[in-house]
Amino acid sequence: MERICNRCGCSSFHYNRSRMRMECDLCGTPVYDAQQDQQLMQFDRTYSQAMSHLAAGNWNQTIGILKPLLTQHPTEKKLYIAILRAATKDYQDISMDNTTDRSSASDAWDKLIRLNGETGEMIRYCRRRYEKHREELEMQKNRLLAWLFAAAICSGIAGFLIGMSYYFGAVVCTGGLIGCLYKVVSYHPIKVIKQLTSAVPDYRNNPFI
Repeated sequence: MERICNRCGCSSFHYNRSRMRMECDLCGTPVYDAQQDQQLMQFDRTYSQAMSHLAAGNWNQTIGILKPLLTQHPTEKKLYIAILRAATKDYQDISMDNTTDRSSASDAWDKLIRLNGETGEMIRYCRRRYEKHREELEMQKNRLLAWLFAAAICSGIAGFLIGMSYYFGAVVCTGGLIGCLYKVVSYHPIKVIKQLTSAVPDYRNNPFI
């Protein structure tokens, strides 16, 4: 049966979250559908509880409370934003070494992009992750150069010792050369060079992949 506002006769209504009730679109008179109102009020209570945990820094509890809500409200952007905040510890965890949190953050990020729900905080966080990654690549590059320099020194000394017929020392330096080259290869130099020379990424792209 279609509901009609008792005051103005309007037949369209909306849920006022601040007052936690259904209201007439035209005059604001409250109307009630017990089942629907109960569901909406329960959503607000659960979300409010999750936000309290988020404010307290209880990241896992926040995610645990919010994820069940997504089965009933899969397009609710604020749920994904809250999960992303909790998984990244309010955008402070840049390294994201925890695989479970990383997975939750990745899924929330993808959903927000699909729903056009990206925020300025998300973009700034992605930029910070990119800058940290660049710093790590620069450190790897410096280590590569150091080991290459050491390899060149070992090679030069080994050649000099061979010329002086000091073969034992030459063998030792050759071993050092091999060790240095092994360290160079372990840093995946081609990958490092490619990433250092790549263009700045689109900060809307998922930074957790």
